Amino acid sequence: MKTALKVIGIVLVVLLALALLVYFTVLRYPNLKENPTVGKWYRVASPGMKDSEGNSYHSFFKKGSGNKVMVYFAGGGASLNEETARDDTYIWPDLLANTTMNMGGLATAIENSPFKNWSMILFPYSTGDFHCGTGEFRYTDTDGKEKILYHNGYVNYTEAMKIVMEKGGINKADTVLVTGYSAGGFAAALLADDVYTNYFPKAAGKNVLVDASLLLYDDWHDVAVNVWKTPKEISEKLTSGNLTPDCLRALREKYGDGIHLLFDCSTRDGDLAKMQNYLSNGIMEVDEEVADVFQQILRDTIPAFQEAGVSLFLFDGIAWYDDPRNMTAHTIIATPVVWAPFEEQGQSVAGWLWDVIEGKPKDYGLELVNKEYD
Repeated sequence: MKTALKVIGIVLVVLLALALLVYFTVLRYPNLKENPTVGKWYRVASPGMKDSEGNSYHSFFKKGSGNKVMVYFAGGGASLNEETARDDTYIWPDLLANTTMNMGGLATAIENSPFKNWSMILFPYSTGDFHCGTGEFRYTDTDGKEKILYHNGYVNYTEAMKIVMEKGGINKADTVLVTGYSAGGFAAALLADDVYTNYFPKAAGKNVLVDASLLLYDDWHDVAVNVWKTPKEISEKLTSGNLTPDCLRALREKYGDGIHLLFDCSTRDGDLAKMQNYLSNGIMEVDEEVADVFQQILRDTIPAFQEAGVSLFLFDGIAWYDDPRNMTAHTIIATPVVWAPFEEQGQSVAGWLWDVIEGKPKDYGLELVNKEYD
């Protein structure tokens, strides 16, 4: 498995380079039209959609051949205050989206993928607000200049969904998966109820997969209300400092057994550990002790997930950006590794997801939260 993962890592670098080349030279997706061609990607845009800097924003849509839909939120950074607002890691929506669509993960129409013929609605990340903001955040940049960060994620999402539902021909979907990675995983947890209530209320198969999205922060509700200007029906779900189980618990309470809830994560996620250190201590750094803290948080959150009936897949064995320290990879669903069976679990994340969608839930890798790393 380790050798295979190293090979996959090399392949990922090559694919990323190719994706960049192809994007900037070939892929300029046309605007979504009535009766879209099956299997073709389209841009979805409106005047009200904009990125964090106030520039135009667009999401993407691909019509499938069946009546199943994946609503997919891409990830990036998070704007929580003036300091983090100065970050610019979430202003490259086209590049991140193209990588997500063409790098071999869940949204890629690879051979033998059970999602190959699904319709896809993909939301690039460019607003720093977990795709759920409606406000303007004023701050001072590093040069002392007054600026506005547009937390427009919820507006972008709703505008795009309206257009897709009008033109995409997916109104009668019988199975829907709401998913996302990192910041997009938080978005999947936060917005899944909105997706099902407003766009797919009659879908018999409702599914939510949160990939690598777990952070403790006492001010989640305050940020959602006062920084992002998140709609009340979403922000009111944030009843503790642990956003993800809060949202998944609310989904279970509303939909009962009529929804499948899933969460995956690596045991010592380097990026989440680093962000957790910032949220807890104001230090955006990571080492093995910081990773220990994240592993403990993951261990402590398992009962909350289990109480909400969430199917879990935990894994290790993939290094955090080839870092030699004991930290593990951040996110999996946008990469080809999502299809690779883990030796310890005897299952892949994609296989686990499909089994849960088919009504065969199972947990994998829970024992890893107690593993000691030398």
